Amino acid sequence: MRFLFSSLGFLLRITIIGAVFRAIVAIYLQIWDLMDFTTVKSTFAAFLHGWHFDLAIGSVFYLLLYWMILLFKLSPKAAKRWNFLFLWFYIVMIVTDSLYAKETGRHLSYEIYSLFTIEGSMLSLFGRYWIAVLVSLAAAASLNLWVSPNYKTTSGPVGRIFAMLMAAILAVMGFRGFEGIPQDPSWAYRAGGGPQGAFLALNGAYGIFWAAVGEKKSSKENIVSPKDIDTAKIFASWKARRGIHAPIGGFDGNIVIVFLESWWGSEVDRIQDGVEILPFFNKLRRESLHTDLFLAGGHRTTEGIFASMCSLPNPLGKSIMYSEIENKDFVCLPRLLSEKGYSSAFFQGSDQYTSGTGLLVLKTGFQSSYGKRDIPDYEKLEQNAWGVYDTDLYKFALDKMTGLREPFLVGINTNTTHDNLFPARADRQKYKTIRQWADTELQEFHKLLQSRKWEKDWLLVLVADHTTYGGSSIFDHYAIPFLMKHYTKDGKESRVLPNKLLPGAFSQPDIAATLADITGVKAPTFLGRSLARPEAFSPGASIFHLGQSAWFENDWAVVFNIRNPGEERCFKWKEDMSFTKESPCPANGKKMHEEGLSYIKESQELLFK
Repeated sequence: MRFLFSSLGFLLRITIIGAVFRAIVAIYLQIWDLMDFTTVKSTFAAFLHGWHFDLAIGSVFYLLLYWMILLFKLSPKAAKRWNFLFLWFYIVMIVTDSLYAKETGRHLSYEIYSLFTIEGSMLSLFGRYWIAVLVSLAAAASLNLWVSPNYKTTSGPVGRIFAMLMAAILAVMGFRGFEGIPQDPSWAYRAGGGPQGAFLALNGAYGIFWAAVGEKKSSKENIVSPKDIDTAKIFASWKARRGIHAPIGGFDGNIVIVFLESWWGSEVDRIQDGVEILPFFNKLRRESLHTDLFLAGGHRTTEGIFASMCSLPNPLGKSIMYSEIENKDFVCLPRLLSEKGYSSAFFQGSDQYTSGTGLLVLKTGFQSSYGKRDIPDYEKLEQNAWGVYDTDLYKFALDKMTGLREPFLVGINTNTTHDNLFPARADRQKYKTIRQWADTELQEFHKLLQSRKWEKDWLLVLVADHTTYGGSSIFDHYAIPFLMKHYTKDGKESRVLPNKLLPGAFSQPDIAATLADITGVKAPTFLGRSLARPEAFSPGASIFHLGQSAWFENDWAVVFNIRNPGEERCFKWKEDMSFTKESPCPANGKKMHEEGLSYIKESQELLFK
C-alpha cells in the first residue's frame, strides 16, 4: 500500500510540474499575455486538457525511476540523485522545445534526429542559450526536493517483482491516456482552440520523446531535377498566378461539403447491367458546376481532406498525419472562414479518430468534430465494419446543423461505401453496388437540405475523398466525382457560380481556392485555382503514383519519374486514361514537363519548410 501511495503521489507531482512548465512556456512565447487576461481565458480549456500529455511523459520517468529503485534496491539518497538527472533531462527537453518554438513557431518533432548529431544544432542551441541550461539545472535541483520518491524498497524478490508489475501497469495507463491506444502528439488537437490550443496542450518533452522513440523517418521524397531546369524560378513564376490574392467575394452563405467515401470517378455516367450506377449524382452534376476530370490528392481520407481544405499537396504518397509535419501550422479554409465569422462542424460515419481524420479536421480549423460514437445510441443503429450508414449520419448532421449559427461550414465524410456490406433495408435485386445504394441515401439527404429553412443562401460541394485501390489505371486511382452547386434561400437563380462544365483537368486543392475566392477570403498560400474564374490562374493539375508524377493541362498529360529525369512521356488523357498509348508531345510539352516537375519538387519543399 505504501508503494501505491508513493507511486500516485509521484505521478501527481510530476504531472503538476508539466502543467507549470507549459504555462511558463506559454508566457515565454507570448501566447499568454499576463497584462491581457483574455489571452489566457481563450486558451485555458485547451491548456487544462494538456494534463494528459503531462501525465504521459511523467509516466515514462516514473517507470524508469521506480524500476531502478526496485531492481537495484536504491537507497532514498541514490534515488534522489537519479531523480535529479531525470528531472534535469525533462526540463532540458522542455527548454529545448520552447527555444525551437521561439524560432519556428511549432513544437520540435522529427527534427530531433538531426538535433542529437554532432553536426546538428543541439550544441549550438545550448551555446547560444547557456543561461537557460543553468536555469534548468537550478530548477531540477529545486524541484528534486519536492518530487523525489519517498519509497524505500524493503520487500523480498517476490514483493519487488509484484511492485514492478504494478509500476508497469500504472505507467502504461498514464502513457496511453486511458484511451486504449498511445497518444500521438496530434491528439493535442482534441483540446480545441485550433493550432494555438494544440500547442499549449502538448507537453514539449512528450513530443520529443514520441519523435525519438517512434523511429519515424522523414516523409519527404527526394526529387531529382536536371541541372538545366531551374525549378525554383519556374515554380515562382507559376505560383505568381496561384493563390487567392484579390478574391471576388459575393457569397456569405452556408457551405456543406460532403466527402463521398471511396467513390470512383470511373462510375460517373456509367451504366452496369443496364442500370445507371449513380443516377442522382449524375443528374445533379449536369445541373451544377463540374469538370471534365477531377483528381484526388491521395489515397486516404486525411489526404483528400487536407488537399481540399488547405489547397496544398500532400507529402508524396503519404498523409501529413503522423508525419514530421503533422503539427506544422497550415492556414486552411475552415480557419479562414472562422475568422470571417463562420461556425463549423465536421461529421464522420466511422470513429472520428480513424487514421487521425478527426484530429486533422480540427487542425484545419473546424470548430467541432463528431464521429459515430457521438451519435445518440449509435450501438443500436445498423452498421458496417466501420460505422453507421449514411442515412443515420446525415440525420445526425442535420440535427446538429440546427444548433449552428449561420453562416456555417459543415463537412461530412460518409461511411456507407467504406466497405461492401449492404444494410438489411437495401433491395439487393435493385442495387448492384454499394455506391448505388449510397447514391440513394445522398438523394434523400439532398431533399432534406432543400426543405430546410435557411437564413442564408447555401452551397453544396460533393466530392470523393479518394478512390479505392482496386483500379488498374491512373483514372481508377485518382479520378473522383465532383460538383459544386449554389442554392438561394428564395429559389432565385444563382449568380455566384455558373452551372456548367469546365473543360480540362482540375483537382482537390481547387475546392478551398474556389470557396475562398467566392467568400472574399484572401488565401495567398493556396496552390489551387478558383473554379469561379479558372482562366485567371496558372493552369495545371498534378498527381503522384508510385514514383510517377503526371501533370495535366487541357487534354494532355505529361508523365515523368521523380527519381529519373529525362523520361517524360505524353498522353491524351481523354483517349487513354490508363496511359498505355504514348503520343508525340504537343508544342508546349516541354513547358508542361518543366512546370510539372517544378511544381512537385518545389511544392514539397514548401510543404516541409
